[in-house]
Amino acid sequence: MLRVENLSVIEAVSVEFTDGLNIITGETGAGKSVFIGALSLVLGSRFSRTLFRDPEKKITVEAEFLGATDVPKELAEQFETEDGIIIRREIDKTGKNRIFINGRMATVEQLRELTASFCDIHGQHEHQQLLDSATHMGFIDSLVPQEPKDAYAECFGRYRELVSRIAKIKSDRQLFLREKDMLEFQLGEIDELKINPEEDSKIEDRINVLTNLTKILDNSSKSLQLLRDGEVNAYELITSAASALSGISKYSDTISKAADQLSELTYLLNDIMANVESVADAAEADPDELDRLVDRKYKLQNLMKKYGPELSDVYAFADKVRGRLNEMGFSEDSLNKLEKELGTLGAELHKKAKVLNDARRKAADFIENSIVENLNELELKNSVFKVVFENTEDMDASAGLKAEFHISTNKGFEPGPIQKVASGGEISRVMLAMKEVFAEKDRVQTLVFDEIDTGISGKTAKQVAVKLKKVANARQVIVITHLPVVACAGRKHLHITKAADTGLAKTEINEIDGNKRLAVLAQMIAGNDTPSAVAQAKEMIEDMGND
Repeated sequence: MLRVENLSVIEAVSVEFTDGLNIITGETGAGKSVFIGALSLVLGSRFSRTLFRDPEKKITVEAEFLGATDVPKELAEQFETEDGIIIRREIDKTGKNRIFINGRMATVEQLRELTASFCDIHGQHEHQQLLDSATHMGFIDSLVPQEPKDAYAECFGRYRELVSRIAKIKSDRQLFLREKDMLEFQLGEIDELKINPEEDSKIEDRINVLTNLTKILDNSSKSLQLLRDGEVNAYELITSAASALSGISKYSDTISKAADQLSELTYLLNDIMANVESVADAAEADPDELDRLVDRKYKLQNLMKKYGPELSDVYAFADKVRGRLNEMGFSEDSLNKLEKELGTLGAELHKKAKVLNDARRKAADFIENSIVENLNELELKNSVFKVVFENTEDMDASAGLKAEFHISTNKGFEPGPIQKVASGGEISRVMLAMKEVFAEKDRVQTLVFDEIDTGISGKTAKQVAVKLKKVANARQVIVITHLPVVACAGRKHLHITKAADTGLAKTEINEIDGNKRLAVLAQMIAGNDTPSAVAQAKEMIEDMGND
């Protein structure tokens, strides 16, 4: 179904199409090209502001597609296309677009992606899928058995994955080498100092001792004199006092407690004097020790600024770096093994590519012979059709092979790319011949031919009609024609008329059958629906098997 409002000469029309061959006829200027424009709009084409019939009203184009199966999964889920697809496109006087797919807002890009396989509109000057060399291999593959295609695709998937793995390993190795240099520098900087957290934590105390060495020695000596070495010293006095109290401790618990305290004090004095002596002895060190310790302190502080803030953090960072370097170990043997595996897989891929490409060449022979046969029937005698293959440098998704359709429609001329060689008057018949060959495999659901019969008549026109019917056995076909023999082939006949009752031309499109159809066909044959022309039209319908 196609509904159009306010588009050029169309005020409002609604058209129902049937399966098989649909014919559209009408006088020149009645609006047949506008119909094609409306269908193009609903498929996502650009629009022109000159298309407004009434600039104050919006243009509305709506179409319903049933049985659409080749819809991208994501879009099918988003717009719930399982039970059919209704597309409505509205354009207001400012040029603003609103697109609805099954009642949900959509973008032009989504519309184009959704309808890519719905409809192929072919006119005299339009390049369609079969004229795009990028699609030619796909058409050839549609005639190739599935097994070699699947076998190659599976092997190519493994090959591409392995190539990706090797590339990542090589890339990671370059990153590893750069990171490894940095980590080894950091670890070397830390390991050079041979950090001992327990000993290095005392370095500040040792520097303080060495810095105040003279004062420490003098005061230590004076302290020992007072505590032990002087004629009168604290140790002897406390010892004597402890001894005196000990002699009377049995008479008083308080005195006994005091005697015990003095005894403990003598032990404490011994510890104090030992500590003072140890500090004094330690102070008598290497005279260069202070310089070494100060230098070490500076280096440790520098490391703590970089990797700290504490010395324990520096030590932990070094352990972390060691672990990272171990994790990043790279094996050349591993890479060599993968590259050897790639070579083996590449050899397997080339074998599968050969099987697939041999099948493609076999299909190409069938395509060439079938299309030449069809072209001969369509009065393009002496035509040559070739599938030209070209090897690519690398294995790719197309098995290292490109394909392009070449044609020559004139005797003695070398075939060339189809989009460059075929003339405007020939291109429709070439397209029809190709469509017939690929009809069973072509995914496009609806084919639209705009005056495919331009420049032909007689036997050729009848052959075109026969082939259109044949192509229509596999899908819906819509043909705009001015030839009665082609119009007679249709399963459904729609006729466009134009009226200007209101002073503004208006197009109407109606289904015709029976006597009305005979009258239109008669006018196409003789310019008037004379009895003989009507009789001839009836005979033509019967001849095309549409009585």
